[in-house]
Amino acid sequence: MERISNQSYLLCLQINPKQTTQKASKTELRKNLQQTQQQLITSISRLGTNLTISLRYIYDPDNSPKLKTYFLINHPHNTQTEENSQQILSLLTKGKISEFFTLTPQPNLSICQNLDWVQIIGEILKHEELIEPQNYYLPHFFEANPTNDMSAVCDVIHRLNSKLILEITLQTHDNPNQKSWVNAINQMLAQLEKVNASGTKDNLLSVTLALYQKYQQLYPSSDLFQYSIKALAENWGDASVVLSTLIEHATKETPHGKQPRIVKVNKSNPAFSESLEATKKVEISTAIEWEGWQKDLGQMLIKNAIEPPKKGLGKFSNSSPNLPDKPSFSVPNAPLLTGGINSEPNQSLPKPYDAVLGGSALAKLSSTPPPSRIVDLKPLHRLASAQEITGFFRIAVSKVETNTFVEENVNMFPDFLTIENLIKEHSHLITEDRYIVGIDQKGKPSISDFSKIPHRIVAGVPGSGKTNFITSVIYQFLYANPERKIYIADFQAGMHYQLIVDQQPSLEMVTELDQCANLLNELWKEHETRRELMREKRVRSLTDLKEKHDIKKHRIVLIIDEAFYIQNAERKTRESIEKNLMGLAAQARVTGIHIIYCSQRPTPEVIPSQISDNMDERLIFRVQPAASQRLLDDDIAASLPVEPRGRAVYRGLEAELKIVATPLVPDEIWEN
Repeated sequence: MERISNQSYLLCLQINPKQTTQKASKTELRKNLQQTQQQLITSISRLGTNLTISLRYIYDPDNSPKLKTYFLINHPHNTQTEENSQQILSLLTKGKISEFFTLTPQPNLSICQNLDWVQIIGEILKHEELIEPQNYYLPHFFEANPTNDMSAVCDVIHRLNSKLILEITLQTHDNPNQKSWVNAINQMLAQLEKVNASGTKDNLLSVTLALYQKYQQLYPSSDLFQYSIKALAENWGDASVVLSTLIEHATKETPHGKQPRIVKVNKSNPAFSESLEATKKVEISTAIEWEGWQKDLGQMLIKNAIEPPKKGLGKFSNSSPNLPDKPSFSVPNAPLLTGGINSEPNQSLPKPYDAVLGGSALAKLSSTPPPSRIVDLKPLHRLASAQEITGFFRIAVSKVETNTFVEENVNMFPDFLTIENLIKEHSHLITEDRYIVGIDQKGKPSISDFSKIPHRIVAGVPGSGKTNFITSVIYQFLYANPERKIYIADFQAGMHYQLIVDQQPSLEMVTELDQCANLLNELWKEHETRRELMREKRVRSLTDLKEKHDIKKHRIVLIIDEAFYIQNAERKTRESIEKNLMGLAAQARVTGIHIIYCSQRPTPEVIPSQISDNMDERLIFRVQPAASQRLLDDDIAASLPVEPRGRAVYRGLEAELKIVATPLVPDEIWEN
């Protein structure tokens, strides 16, 4: 432990993973670790006032190991300093977290204080916005993904060529004198409710009202933290990619679609020096903030900024300054102040407020709360509950836990597998119903059959081989019959498939969400036409239609590449897309319309159960453990290596899981 000032002490511990002795499945161990980390945040927050805890991922490509993890604790100097230090040290080195990690006290802070190399700082903040002319200020909550294990973030860090520190710092926030925002929340709610009661038609009003109701309900009674989540780097590219990856995996998608912001600060900005100094001292700096606050944001009184629209003659009258409206205090189990034990509420309380407060109410009633300004809500953007921050404050899960099945099988493949080699050796297996997924660990081709499993899910993080596999399916589908149609919905401007579309007339691509909705409408009509024809001819399959009536209807493949973007569509467009997708997934097997549903982040929101339940075939490249567990009932896909690419876990006609190597499809092959 090192004393860093006359006011505070600092404890620094290096974190190293250790092999657990728990007799449980890998999934259970991961769940236990997640719960333990959540409990750790809560336990430390209760050990002292204004206690600062900081998790640091420190990366130096010239060191071995390149990435080291540290836990730093800074607490104020007081008469209980030594006792508090022993409590914290025991909690970390002897508590439940010690079952998963070894925490070793460090003699000095040089690794955290020698920061002359830092050129740029990026910081993650809650998404804030001021909606005009209504003057609604919305500091959106963090929507935590509690299953984040930091593996994706660490993968990105390991690819860097320069130094970087990823810092997640929390400071307990329980000083009543710092809660002026409580009164501002109450006054904001009072004004919003007035607007709502006026019958104003405002789509954003209900969102804003719900936001502040949640703040009023949770924050006054919760263990809160001031937070600082930042990357200190030698260049902006490194800081940006690490913070973006952290946001992607530490948070869930929200209905409003407002992801946290990343704020960039150069050395020329005064906030840079203050933030850097706070990192050295293990303190919270609030110098970095949303640029909107630099525009004198929110100096209006809340009661004047948010008012119901005037009606009748009121439109032409000048508003005169009034006393602030009575705030609606929410104090659980607060006793009433009365003139006697059984008397009515005191009617002589100061006006205009007749609200009665709990706790130290007599002292508070000597002065009424002053009218709040919008800027008084500003502290909310730097506060977070333990639940909100849990997705960010995560010690990385050890790579030591690599799945043994993966270790034993992932390298039992040819070093270089191309689509040309695959077809040269196994072309007889490719038919109008079947294609080759890849080569399994026994060296045998794994076959997929549209006639037996109509739809499939393909998932994988960027760079794992998902898009290459889709091009392999396209190539084999057209190899069997070049007259057949493939439709691709690629919402990333068609970057991945434009070369193929340009050279293959059987492919059609849409890149906009409204175009996708129109395409699905047409495919649903085609499904109904085929179904009616089959009903008329009294057949149950495309094969019967051809053999019995000489009517040939080719199979059609629809590829949805990055289904995540569907969530961002306007409500009517999204509803149309999802309705037709669900309908085709449930009914289009017999009519020969097949869906390949792809996602980098296959959450329940991206792949609803109504769709996934009708897609029995799964090809899962490297993904997060929770995604692997959801799609395969096993977290095996989380253990797939970064290199070589193209390895995936396959569940198809056979129930057992197998690892396959998918073939590389070079761009030049489309010219032939």
